[in-house]
Amino acid sequence: MNRRAIEKSQAKLVTRDGSVPAGGLVAWTPCVAMLLLSFISLVDRSILGILSPTILKELHLTAGQYGTALMVFSICYMAANPVWGWAIDRVGVFWAIGAAVALWSAASGAHALIAGFLSLCVARGVLGFGEGATFPAGLKAVTETLPAERRSFGLGLAYSGGSLGALLTPLVVTPLALKFGWRASFVVSAAVGFAWICLWVALRRAGLYRVVAQRVVAESGPQPKRWNRELFATAAVYGLGASPLAFGLNMGPLYLSRVLHVPQGTLGHLLWLPPMGWEAGYLVWGRVADARRRKAEAAGLGAPSPLGLFAMFAAGSVPLAVAPMLAGWEWALPATMALLFVAMFLSGGFVVIALADGAARQPGAKSGFLAGFAIAGWSLVTGLLMPVVGSLFDAGAYRGAFWLAGLLPVAGVLVWRAVARQEKNWGGGARTGELV
Repeated sequence: MNRRAIEKSQAKLVTRDGSVPAGGLVAWTPCVAMLLLSFISLVDRSILGILSPTILKELHLTAGQYGTALMVFSICYMAANPVWGWAIDRVGVFWAIGAAVALWSAASGAHALIAGFLSLCVARGVLGFGEGATFPAGLKAVTETLPAERRSFGLGLAYSGGSLGALLTPLVVTPLALKFGWRASFVVSAAVGFAWICLWVALRRAGLYRVVAQRVVAESGPQPKRWNRELFATAAVYGLGASPLAFGLNMGPLYLSRVLHVPQGTLGHLLWLPPMGWEAGYLVWGRVADARRRKAEAAGLGAPSPLGLFAMFAAGSVPLAVAPMLAGWEWALPATMALLFVAMFLSGGFVVIALADGAARQPGAKSGFLAGFAIAGWSLVTGLLMPVVGSLFDAGAYRGAFWLAGLLPVAGVLVWRAVARQEKNWGGGARTGELV
């Protein structure tokens, strides 16, 4: 794509007078809207995991069938992310995400009607397809409305609604399900999704989605293609590195119930703790990444390589594997919760750093597709992982399941190291295709 084509494609993104919009709280409004969006998305997908002991028992489903239903969600989610990312880049965030939320809210409500394995798989599949728009929309909103030096934290803020949803959902859903039945929880989640659409329309009408004016930097070299090695490297480190998120959310409740004998009522008071680590990871590592970038650029070095952070995240994820070895220990429950907390804290770092680094290596107009493709990688990994872990759980092979979850982040960093171009001070100055 030449300079004129870039300017033409980005003309609709600048303010009317060509200036940078006002800062302050207004500049963060789109991020807050995306925070609420990711919050609702994770609420909708977390309900099944939280109530899985009760639902599986009532519907006479095995952990293997449960894992298969999760695989269906992941496959549809995987396929949908690049599609929604492309659509968001083409038609804009407003229309694409409105359609997506309407679709997945209807699917969430349909969970209240499931009667067995087949209907569960259908409901999870449609839910997964609709929710595929969530995080591409978040990255697109951040890259459109925030300057580069604020994007890592902005991305963490936008995505933190997901971890916040996983954190708060057990506290709300468990008593709701105990009082009104598990089906009522899905009806409520659908209603919340449609309420967000009303707020999104109000945000648009109020003119609070303000795009930062962008200046195109002329480059003598060729523009990066849509399919490039950096895209695949980002997908690999995101997908494998953040896989403990899916493990903790979907299989953590079953492990606590089956092995540590935690009753359903008590689970609601415990399952917010690991997502608290996820929430903290988004915000802490977003701040760290922005601070590192500002410090390096002030010294004229450009944005530093994320390899050191990736290696630290991977090393810190390995201890998750020791959790089953503590099963007979007096302090097994708090130790297991602490290990899940740390693993999800580091997974939050993988998400933020991988996408922020990936966005710096891709054309700005393709940020939605980047997020969609990276999250598709995560969905592929978790879609393959969940049935395997479910079968290991059915066989009582908990150690193997936890070792698998603990070592996948290490594999992610190794793949990223092999695929991504390791240029010194990657990000220094204007990159090919970047809008600054």
